[in-house]
Formats: sequence, C-alpha cells, structure tokens
Amino acid sequence: MIKKRNFTIDDILKLTSINEVKISSSGNIAISYTKSDLEKNKNNNYIHIIKNNNKEIFLTSGSDSSPRWSPNGETLAFLSKRGENENSKGQGIYIYNLEGEPKNIYWFKNGVLTLEWYDNENLIAIVPENDKYYDNDGDYISTDRLPFWMDDTGFIGTYIYTLYFINISSGYVKELKKEENYIYPTSLCSCNKNIFYSTPIDIRFPYKHKLVKINPESSEESTLLQGYFIESLACINNNLYGLIHNNEIGISSHFKLYRIDENKADCLTCNKIDKNIQSIIGQYSNGIALQIYDRGFSKIILFNDNFKEIVSNGFVLAGSSNKDTLVYVYAEPTKAMEVYKLDNKGVLKLTSYNDFLNDVNLYEHKHEEVNVNGKKIDGWIIMPEGNDKKPLILYIHGGPKGMYGYNFYPEMQLFASNGYAIVFANPTGSDGYDEKFADIRGKYGEEDFNELMNFLDYIIKKYNIDKDRMAVTGISYGGYMTNVFITKTNLFKAAVSENGIADWISDYYASDIGYFFDPDQIGKTPHENLNEYIKKSPFYHINNVTTPVLLIHSNQDYRCFVDQSLAMHISLYMNNKESRIVLFTKGSHGHSTKAEPRHRKKRYEIKLSFINEKLKK
Repeated sequence: MIKKRNFTIDDILKLTSINEVKISSSGNIAISYTKSDLEKNKNNNYIHIIKNNNKEIFLTSGSDSSPRWSPNGETLAFLSKRGENENSKGQGIYIYNLEGEPKNIYWFKNGVLTLEWYDNENLIAIVPENDKYYDNDGDYISTDRLPFWMDDTGFIGTYIYTLYFINISSGYVKELKKEENYIYPTSLCSCNKNIFYSTPIDIRFPYKHKLVKINPESSEESTLLQGYFIESLACINNNLYGLIHNNEIGISSHFKLYRIDENKADCLTCNKIDKNIQSIIGQYSNGIALQIYDRGFSKIILFNDNFKEIVSNGFVLAGSSNKDTLVYVYAEPTKAMEVYKLDNKGVLKLTSYNDFLNDVNLYEHKHEEVNVNGKKIDGWIIMPEGNDKKPLILYIHGGPKGMYGYNFYPEMQLFASNGYAIVFANPTGSDGYDEKFADIRGKYGEEDFNELMNFLDYIIKKYNIDKDRMAVTGISYGGYMTNVFITKTNLFKAAVSENGIADWISDYYASDIGYFFDPDQIGKTPHENLNEYIKKSPFYHINNVTTPVLLIHSNQDYRCFVDQSLAMHISLYMNNKESRIVLFTKGSHGHSTKAEPRHRKKRYEIKLSFINEKLKK
C-alpha cells in the first residue's frame, strides 16, 4: 500500500473552486469554476459545459462566469472580458449556441451584477451606475447617502442599479428602471411575461424590502409586497416563489419559502420546518428542491406539502434542477467539492477537478456534543496520528450566522497535517438550527463564549491534548470572538484574529453594514446604548490580555474596516502586550478565499509560522 503524502499550502492553491452549476430544460449543464494561477498571480474563471449527449466544451478565456441557460435550454448567456485587455473596465454579455465562438452582444462599462433570461430572445440585467458620485478628474467622491462603500464592490456610486432589457439578436438595449436604493441582486426573476425584483424601501433599513413588478413591453410598474426581506425569487410552473423572512428575530431570521400572488405572500414552510433555507434549487420530480442547513449538514430536501431528504450527507454548496434531473456541488470532510447528478438512475459524479487529493492524507471530522444550560452544542475534532499530546487550535466560524460541519476545510486540513488537533463548534447564533438558536442579539461574546469554552473543556478532558499549547483563531465574527477570548481567558498561547471587530462603536460608522447591522445585533445605536457597545468591544478590555496576538487584515475590507485590527494592535502595543499586525494591501473581507493566489499563499505561510513559533512545534 502506497503511503499518502501530507496536505500542503500548494495543494490549497491547486484546488478548483466551483461557483455555480446550472442545468437547462433540455439537460445541458454549465459549471462555473475558478482556478488559481500562482505564477501569474491570477484567479481565472472558466465555464465547463456538459451537453445532454455527454459531449464536453470548455470556455477558457479566464474571465467567463455567470452561465445562464435560455428557457428552451439551447443557448447559453454568460459574462466575460474575453478578447479585452485584462485591465479593461467593465464586462460584456456573451451568447453561445454550443458551437463556434461565443458572440458579444453588449458591453457595460461598469460591469453586470446579475444576468437572467426573460424569454428565448431577450435577457434582463442589473447594472451598477457610478458616474454621479465621482469627480471627473478622479480627485474625490461625493455622496449624500448610505453606505459610503460596500465590501467587494467599491464606493457608493455602484449602488444605483439600473435594470436593462437586452435583445440577443439585434443587441438593442432598453433601460427599464433605475433604482436609487439598489436592486437586491439575487431577487431578479422573470415570470409570466413580467419582471420581479426587490429593493429596500429606505436605504437606512435595507432589510425591509418592497417587491417590484414590471412589464417590459408596457413599462407598467407596481409594488406587490412591502416590509419583508426578500432574498431570492424563482419562477416554477408559472408560479412565483421567494425566500423571504419578516424580520422575526431581526436580520438573522430564517428564510422561509413563500408563494407570491398579487399583493400577498403565503408562507409554505412556516411552522413546518424550523431551518434556514439557503436556496431554491428548482422543480424536481414532484416537488420543489430546496437547500437547507441542518446541524452541520447542508442538505437538499424535496418539498411537496411534506419534506423528503434527497441529499442528506455531507455539504451541498449549490444546485440546479429541471423536472427530471438535479445537479449539485457537493463536498465531504475528506473530499473537496465536485459536481454530481441525481436522476432516476441514481447519483453520478460529473467532475474530477480535485481528484489529485486522492494521493493526499486527509482527516475525518469526529462529532462531539455538549450540553450547556440545557442547550445541545454540536462540535467536531480533527485528531492527527500519534499517541503524543497534541497542540490544539480552536477555530471559530464567521457570521455569526455561519455554520461548521461536514464540509471540506482546506486550512484545517493543513494544520492537522502539521500535527495540530483542530476543534470547532456551532455556538448560539449559528445557522443550521432552529430560529431561536440563531438569535444572538444582545448576547455577543457572552453565551457564545461560554458554550465554546464548555465545548473546549470537554475536548481537553476526553482527548490527548496538550493544554499548554493551544491557539484560537477565526475570521470576521470569528476574528471578533478571537479578540473576545484573549480578553476573557489566558488559556491560549497564541491567537490569530483575522478581519474581526474590536470596537463596535467605530464599526457602527466605518463598516458598510454597521449602521443597520450593529443596532440590530448589539441593540440600538452607540448614541442610545453606549455602555453596551463598550461592554461588547474587546478593544476596551485589552488590559486583561496575556496571549501573543497576530492580527491579519486586508486593506480593502469595508465590512470590518482595518481600523478594527489597528485598534487592537496599537492598544496592545502601547500597553506592553505582544502584538503583531499583517495588513494585505489588497483584498476584500473575504480575502482568505478570494484574494490573489500570492496573497493567499503568504497568508497561510504567515499564520502557520506564527502558530508554530508560539506553540513551540
């Protein structure tokens, strides 16, 4: 038997990331995926087409994305910069009839946010407009609205959205509507010759939407619903469906499946399933396929009055269906994402992008559960080989409405391959449980901290752990909780806080979402509830810190602005605490997965080196 090799940083950069999979009414499949080119320091986007006769086609310009099938299933629309200089601004809409070369039908100088079909001859697109707020010489940006910037998008100018109608034969483009408060990108949908989308009623409260209906031929417009948060819309059998919540527990409310008729919305899943619905995959068999999170699993269930699990193990990341076939992106703890097909013949694996991992030693997750104040907390441990006491790393997920579970986690595999026990859990606020469990409003850094500490104590007692060599780390909310942990316990010998929050007061005005997220989650504004903002902010409690800290941040993170890590670093340093900060010059809030390959490689190297140094490996 050939011994498998260890998982490395190079393996992470070699992984193929699958963004979307779409199946047409005729059974053609389009897969959007990303591969890293470390030498050129680029993330390249490709489209892989599997025709209904099993013939395969690859669109490989390096900038092809967002594949969308026409209703008849024979024409593919997608977005690309193919043929243009890589520094060219904007993005083109391309049409491909599955032979010859794709044809560019229109170029938008500011790019396209969302692309969908209206019918077999026309497309609809959401396009950002930004000229209004930029000085002609590029010297300044001026605005009288919120937010000033948006993470991974840019400055406020991109948040005037225009809805366009595009004929694919003539290239004729018609402006249908300009929305000052932006259009929620995943809500764009065509149904029964009408176009639907959601937009905030008031930009100060972007979680309360109105549903707009437009007839593109008559330009007649009406508003159907108001006050709900409308995440996405889908047209199935000429009926309009939506993933919607009514802010039952604020912005962390679970999305439920609604059927929408004129001026009313009927909740189909309320009081039937208390799990957050992630996406409407589409019609399949005799029901509607839905993706849900459930106690660490990401499942596909079939809804038709009742619920039937049809993909119940592992982690589904995306999916698409027609009446007869379902295709989905799927991963397991020791299997990176691939595309699978489910039909009446069973399950078939369609891709082998990440099969190189078959030669690599990967670690399974072992599930553990603790009871904290009558609440069951799910968690997992990855334990490397050997009988010696293992150093440990506690990972804390983002969100807070994120979820750990049975997914493939490259960074965890990397550290496990370097001899570390990896521990992670889903405390209060996590997704995958009932709505009450997701409600962490006003309890940040308290219930969640207590539950994670209880879980860690349980692991230390049960497993062969060296409790004198432990580290804690996380990104975003996980970065915030890492900051909380080091102000509340001296248990750890190293901490790596990434793109996290230190001061809720400054987050309120510097974050792209702070002005509505923080009042919802912390309670009121800093002007109204200053003591609570201070109490929940690690920045004000740094005198308690004894743990050496590495703070990693990216300079274009507008979700948790760089002032957060600077607040920790400066305060710790000025108080003779051990702190080191690494600021990546580019990259948004999701820098750990979206950044340029060279940045991602260096981030892993820096993090691994720091933890090795502090835990004396």
